[in-house]
Amino acid sequence: MRLKALFEGVCPNCGGRISDIRLSMGIPCRNCLPIPDEELVEKLKGMSKDEVVSFCVKKLKELGRLRHYKDLADLLIKLADFEAFFRKALGSPPWSAQRTWARRALMGRSFAIIAPTGSGKTVFGSILALYLASRGKKSYIILPTSLLVKQVSERLVALAEKCCPSAKVAFYHSMLSKKKAEEAIRAISEGDFNILVTTSFFLSRRQELLLGQKFDFIFVDDVDAFLRSSKNVDVVLMLLGIPREAIEGALELLGLKRELSKLLRAKRAEKEKLDAIRERILEIEAGLEAMRSRLDIGMLIVSGATIRAKRTKRIRLFRELLGFELGGRAEGLRNVANVYAVPKGPVEDEVLRLVRELGPGGLVFVPLDRGSAYAEELADFLRQNGIRAEAFTRARKKVVDAYVAGDLDVLVGVASFRSPLARGIDLPARIRYAVFAGVPKIRISLSLAEFRPHRAVILLANLRDLLAGEEADRADAYIAKIRNYISMLRKDELKEVVQALSEGRKLSGFLEHVRAFFSEVWSFLRDLLARPDVVQAIRESPHLSLDEVEGEPYLLVPDPVGYLQASGRTSRLYAGGISRGLSVLVVDDEKAFNGLRRALRWYAEDEDWQSLEEADLKAIMAEVDRDRELIRRLLSGELAIELKDPMKTALLVVESPTKARTIARFFGRPSKREVGPLTVFETTTGDFFLSVVASKGHVFDLVTKGGFHGVEVHDGHFIPIYGTIKRCRKCGEQYTDDLEACPRCGSKLDDKAELLRALAEVAKEVDVLLVGTDADAEGEKIGWDIATFLAPYVREIRRVEFHEITRRALMEALKNPREIDERLVEAQILRRIEDRWIGFELSQKLQSYFRRKNLSAGRVQTPVLRWIAERCRQWKKSFRDCFGLELENGLRVVLRLPRMSARQVRATIERLRGASCYIKRVELEEVELAPPPPFTTDAMLREASARLKMGAREVMALAQELFEVGLITYHRTDSTRVSSAGIRVAREYISERWGEELLAPRTWATGEEGAHECIRPTRPIDAQRLRQLIQMGVIRLARRLSREHFRLYDLIFKRFIASQMKKAKLLKQKAVVAVEGQELTVEGYCEIIEPGFTHIRPVRLIPRASEGPVRVKEVRHWIEAEVKPFTEGELVALMKERGIGRPSTYAKIITTLLEREYVKRGRGGRLYATQRGYQVLNYLDGRFSQYVSEETTRRLEEAMKAVEEGRASYIEILRRLYEEIRILSGVA
Repeated sequence: MRLKALFEGVCPNCGGRISDIRLSMGIPCRNCLPIPDEELVEKLKGMSKDEVVSFCVKKLKELGRLRHYKDLADLLIKLADFEAFFRKALGSPPWSAQRTWARRALMGRSFAIIAPTGSGKTVFGSILALYLASRGKKSYIILPTSLLVKQVSERLVALAEKCCPSAKVAFYHSMLSKKKAEEAIRAISEGDFNILVTTSFFLSRRQELLLGQKFDFIFVDDVDAFLRSSKNVDVVLMLLGIPREAIEGALELLGLKRELSKLLRAKRAEKEKLDAIRERILEIEAGLEAMRSRLDIGMLIVSGATIRAKRTKRIRLFRELLGFELGGRAEGLRNVANVYAVPKGPVEDEVLRLVRELGPGGLVFVPLDRGSAYAEELADFLRQNGIRAEAFTRARKKVVDAYVAGDLDVLVGVASFRSPLARGIDLPARIRYAVFAGVPKIRISLSLAEFRPHRAVILLANLRDLLAGEEADRADAYIAKIRNYISMLRKDELKEVVQALSEGRKLSGFLEHVRAFFSEVWSFLRDLLARPDVVQAIRESPHLSLDEVEGEPYLLVPDPVGYLQASGRTSRLYAGGISRGLSVLVVDDEKAFNGLRRALRWYAEDEDWQSLEEADLKAIMAEVDRDRELIRRLLSGELAIELKDPMKTALLVVESPTKARTIARFFGRPSKREVGPLTVFETTTGDFFLSVVASKGHVFDLVTKGGFHGVEVHDGHFIPIYGTIKRCRKCGEQYTDDLEACPRCGSKLDDKAELLRALAEVAKEVDVLLVGTDADAEGEKIGWDIATFLAPYVREIRRVEFHEITRRALMEALKNPREIDERLVEAQILRRIEDRWIGFELSQKLQSYFRRKNLSAGRVQTPVLRWIAERCRQWKKSFRDCFGLELENGLRVVLRLPRMSARQVRATIERLRGASCYIKRVELEEVELAPPPPFTTDAMLREASARLKMGAREVMALAQELFEVGLITYHRTDSTRVSSAGIRVAREYISERWGEELLAPRTWATGEEGAHECIRPTRPIDAQRLRQLIQMGVIRLARRLSREHFRLYDLIFKRFIASQMKKAKLLKQKAVVAVEGQELTVEGYCEIIEPGFTHIRPVRLIPRASEGPVRVKEVRHWIEAEVKPFTEGELVALMKERGIGRPSTYAKIITTLLEREYVKRGRGGRLYATQRGYQVLNYLDGRFSQYVSEETTRRLEEAMKAVEEGRASYIEILRRLYEEIRILSGVA
């Protein structure tokens, strides 16, 4: 076991310096536990985590040094005590999720449990109430129905006899006799109980019996039922011991925060008003914090399989007063086999055949355009043919009960998001499959007799594909604006606007503004639909259908949301995972089905289809029935002992808050809670209860005070010393040493130590730590730092790696975790130490010589500065007078001449204007042009610089954000490899846009190993479509995209798609033009024979030429250098070519040179060396050339790569480097 690093301030016992070895073993530092590491390793061999902690506590007590480690030990003791109590009560240990909930509860935290059917929520709440009762504490369990109150209270009484005989259980429900009810009311009013169980309805109606009592624990089962009365929130908060005035203060705080947000968005608020609101917010927050620390507030746990309640102000009280937010329902978790059938006869006959084959437990959906009447007809048809069917077009409890009891085989309803059958039924043990009697679609009248805003959005979105130019842009703008106005209006206001529009009357104020806009959209749509070319385009569209009813034309639009909602009834999240489901769609309209398949890709990543002939229905239904049996046994309690830990609890740590939000949203709206400065998103993946947090980048860096520039050197061993990163709130400077305030400006520092403490608190709750930092050496080192720090607080640590932020990639990573790659960590340790040693030494000498504190030098930035300076010298010597000639045949040639006087320039222009040139020779050649490979980091920076005129720093920031919201793969890569997932993206886009004949799949990096991939889009959605889908709310990202985001995404998308298309065949022309005694060659493509990839990456054509004389039509003069200063893109390309820098550092190197004012950005984004740059370069080259030469830098880069690949020891490289640096520093 080799010591790699020392960490300041993070010993789990004393908070002092500790080695990575001790942290990874989960034990205190050497000062606390002065036993040699080797001896400790031997003593602890074979011990469990709990045994290691117990050993350490015992030794620390003996030495009189037990401090913070006691908190960790106490939690483990409490958890073991609770687990023993749980086992005594039920005869089996708690599941992973129940252990996590127990840890939180034992730490006194309030929280929400959003967990699937059968995950043991109610059992946990009951056992926790009994456990607390055994310790003299009072609990209240709130349930949705009287039947559940009866069941839970009976079970509590029975369990109490086993594990807590002294516990008094009081309960009230509608099935009690009069005498029993009176006894219950008396016990409740007198507080004569340890555990109270009632319905949420009882709480709202009989709160006077409870107010004045104080509960240590309240458990709410089915939070949706509880929230039907918003006053329940106030009552529960008061029962926990929160005063009424604190609740009023929190409500005022919520109002002030909302007002502040509105004012900031409006960007026109007065500073005095903003300051007054901010001061009041701080005042209320301080008061609430003082209240929390002063009072003994009870603990609240709210639970549900889903939470559909609106996020009202009262629900937000949970966040302000108890530190957690409610999440939503788990969405997007599907395990559905999508099968389509093309019927040979009537759709109804095919539906009947399928229902007979698949058996009971089915749902049959009819398209929305056929409506409820058709659902009734189809149900009747099925009944006449021996199927026990019932139409379910409105919610009817008796029908559901009959279906659950097996008295009905199938229910028939409408495939629509609002349909009660598609939305209101959750029967995971009963529903086995869904059959669609036609493609789910929406019928929109094209007569536009009345204006309906929501239908207008759908119509615009579908017509938009048929438009071009200004009309397409108008459609996009209308969609965004309609959605914005709908969100700003109440339902009654929207209804008033639509009614006024239909009646032709005007309104006033903002409503009139909206009415006028709707009128404009209405006119635009009517004008479009009156045009024959638009109607013809609709008829020819592969995705849209026209229909006519009683002479009125209709557009049939596929309804992907209706399909996903309806088919999703067959696949539900439960404690064993995501149940298998089957959906069979009987195609009644081929164009609508094509449109549905296309649209589904925008809503869900992996919705693949099989034809009925390809699908093995028997095998699918065997999986379906296996899961239904598991669910049934879980719900009945039969399977609790057999099914061990169906879902593990895990903490996933990523770097960026945007990335954390993106991941948490993959599975519906996550719950959210604050732990110190840390925002914790909670969601369920099917295999994990996942807490997702962001480290916000690096958490540790080398200290400056200690060792040799932050590295201890002992007998040829090099031990870096890391401190937590502290950043100044005001000036942004960063430090790692132990400081109270910023040395530069005296302001307060934000210390990552606070974030690390919060991470430790969350890690204590879970069973597994998943390190999900970026997939490169820097990301590996950040992950290693976090894993090492958290090792004392968590049982298991695994590394998960994903190169794109998509649900598919995340799920794949969760299934295939690995260990942290020590080679990558060592390479990054080496890189950082080497940067520090060379950088600090050279920077100190620079600062001393020039007497300026803001100068710096480094092994990479100095060779790059040298390239820029040398290019600038060449540039100054290479200016020419240029004369651009446009010939009568359209060809353009440039005549470059030595510099001349203004008089000579005028004379030359006069001579050339109208002069005759001669095309001496024209050569034509048919050539094949291959598309360029997809982007690597350097190629992306180069092309973005040339085409978009963006700097490297801006491009990398934009790419980082596109990656974090899940739109592109990892953007720091030197690989052009395309994965099978990438080829699938290209196939879908190219096949639909131009046909599969233009597809030419290429992996590009033949023989390249590893998981790294090119930079590419993650979905087959181009920039134009992406903008539209975001405007419509189909795609919801974790951050807003700017125009620059879309421009860069467009560049990445087109380059990648081109790389997967066929080569182009072009006619290449080479013409030799004689001008002024010179022969000028003009080369280019003059004709496209086969477009291939030029469909998406057009080539510029030059005019066709023929031999003979041709006159000059136009002359233009300018002065131009033959050698031009570098653009940032060209500089990056040179770094890549010469082996200096890495994808992760290209932009940073250029940014440093700009910030130090060694170079400046000029016209066209070109880089020019400044006087300071020349002075610094001359000084370094004159005294320290061996440390800043290109060769030295390249040699070190190669050495670090060798460490990454396991071909070299980082210690040996450091040893050699140390000897060189000692000479440089003057120590040797």
